[in-house]
Amino acid sequence: MAGTGTATEAAFLAKLGATEVITRAEVTAGSERPMLKERWAGVVDVVGGETLAAAIKSTRYGGVVTCCGLVGSIELPLNVYPFILRGVSLIGVDSVNCPADTRMKVWQKLSGEWKPEHLEDVVTEVVPEGLEEKIQAILQGGVRGRVIVKLA
Repeated sequence: MAGTGTATEAAFLAKLGATEVITRAEVTAGSERPMLKERWAGVVDVVGGETLAAAIKSTRYGGVVTCCGLVGSIELPLNVYPFILRGVSLIGVDSVNCPADTRMKVWQKLSGEWKPEHLEDVVTEVVPEGLEEKIQAILQGGVRGRVIVKLA
């Protein structure tokens, strides 16, 4: 299952493997409550804020939530119930301080045995001369996935 802020991306998310796609409003529905109905076994959150809090509150017993973004907010409006009553784990993902040898091992696996399917659909390369145009598209919500700046 996948949650998205862009309903028109449902077909794309299904191509990546989502069996069901729900809107961001459905993800955060009822998020003012201390706990939500169990929905997720695991979560990869790139938004933060209310979306991350709702994901944690609706993660199943023993589930894991990873957080690697904060575009929604740096605040986390929630209580400790999901952690105590459901044993949910919240794991931050940071590549900045990750040791270089560990990073190289992961990159090697990502280019080999862990290489994601449909990678070409979620990564766009741009040369520095085209960067300004791509930045404007990102700011307007017109870019899917990640943009890599090709320097050489």
